[in-house]
Amino acid sequence: MASITREEALATLEDGQTKLETLLAHLTDEQLAKPSTMGGGDWSAKDMMCHVAHWNELAIESLAVWRKGEKPAIEDQWDDVDKINADNYERSKDSSPDDAWARMRDAHEAITGAIRDMDNTEWYAEAPYPTERRAWLGRLLSSITGAPKLACGHAFAHLADLEAYVLELRK
Repeated sequence: MASITREEALATLEDGQTKLETLLAHLTDEQLAKPSTMGGGDWSAKDMMCHVAHWNELAIESLAVWRKGEKPAIEDQWDDVDKINADNYERSKDSSPDDAWARMRDAHEAITGAIRDMDNTEWYAEAPYPTERRAWLGRLLSSITGAPKLACGHAFAHLADLEAYVLELRK
């Protein structure tokens, strides 16, 4: 993952959130909760919201651990992303659409607020533990909130499925 500035991270996170919210606003609570509408799997739009929220929550948790000078748990779990996602799905599948909206927005505000509040010295701070891949804080946070080939772009990984669902409902 290429280097990313705090400003670029914030812009990408905000853009992704805005695009998600714009599409999600077209859905009723019933449509948000309808299973098997995202990505050809079992997920509903509400489940996708909780999924995006969860990765932002993991970034916030990792930031707190990093600031204590410790290694965030996610650093040892990258090979278990499917398990992380499955565990979060099980934990949140019974959430209401209102709860999913609140969780997604709260997690977004938490990570963007934390990034906004830190300075560039912290953003580029080297890891307080041995690591080869995510050697500075901004890279760690960008990976956790990212998508393949797009730092901080996790929302973008789900936009095509969400857009397809919204368009299908408009037919």
